[in-house]
Amino acid sequence: RKLEPIYEMIDAKNLKAAAKSIGLLLAKHPGLQIGRVLKGIVCARQGKEEEGTELCEDVRLEHPTDETVLNTLAIFYKNTGKAAECTMMFEVASEKAGHRNPDFLQLLFCAHARELAFVKQQQCAMKLYRLSNDPKHIMWAVCSMVLQSRENPKLLQLAAGMCTKLEASGAINSREALLVYARVLRESGQGAKALELLACNLGERCIPMHVERLALCALQAVAIGKNQEAMLHWRALLDRAPDDWVAMSGALDITMAGTVPAAARKPPPPAGGSHADPSAHAENGVSDGDADAVALLAKAMGDKCAVADNDAMTSLEAAASGTALVEDLRAAAESLGA
Repeated sequence: RKLEPIYEMIDAKNLKAAAKSIGLLLAKHPGLQIGRVLKGIVCARQGKEEEGTELCEDVRLEHPTDETVLNTLAIFYKNTGKAAECTMMFEVASEKAGHRNPDFLQLLFCAHARELAFVKQQQCAMKLYRLSNDPKHIMWAVCSMVLQSRENPKLLQLAAGMCTKLEASGAINSREALLVYARVLRESGQGAKALELLACNLGERCIPMHVERLALCALQAVAIGKNQEAMLHWRALLDRAPDDWVAMSGALDITMAGTVPAAARKPPPPAGGSHADPSAHAENGVSDGDADAVALLAKAMGDKCAVADNDAMTSLEAAASGTALVEDLRAAAESLGA
């Protein structure tokens, strides 16, 4: 109750009044950890970051285990850009609890994620699973493996095996889990199985929006060179949503093979997303230049696109096929009143 008015003052940015109230509180309880942390936050917001850091570091080095103190310290470290100190704080708290406190382990998992420490993130997720037996923590570990897979591709096979066991036990029961599973299969070279997963009854249950599932199936079919199957998915999508430009563009790419769109476009993300381009944070950013749609899709799929066995088409044949498709789709749309 004594702290509630102080929180309200800090939230209202009434820092002078908050500092005065904290001073009175610490005069009565000089060793109160939460009071010293709140004083550190107020000091930092008043521009006295060095003093605030000294106060909070003193508390951190006392190795607190109170969740309120830990979470408030985490706010200070987040606002001052000191992620390493935050991680060390949660590591010590978890160790003092013998790695038996799931709340501390979850906070530590998030701290490792902020520092991009994917190996430690994976280890933390497995400790959580041993405590909780909750399948979602296995998926956390799988996601950590996917994030490491650029440097260690062998992890994808392990991740795929873990996902297969989860599927067998009925633990793949959400949209997010299914999309992660599909991505693991795709990036581990099991593209056909990823397509089968998206198209099966499990995919239908986990991705109830039929239009979304059709688009994901079409993208995956193109990625493994099954253009005719992809076309069936695009057409089924266009039957439901005749004005879907992504589906229309995908269908035209297949029908007008060998041609390049007049306007460059970025393909939609595949199931579960993909790694960011290595040059995404470079000075000049990502540049695809004049890459065609198939090349861009291959890039998004992690360069695992197969080449479809299409007969070569002349420009006139491609234009005629595209025109016929557009007319067919227009007639279908008009019959639906679109």
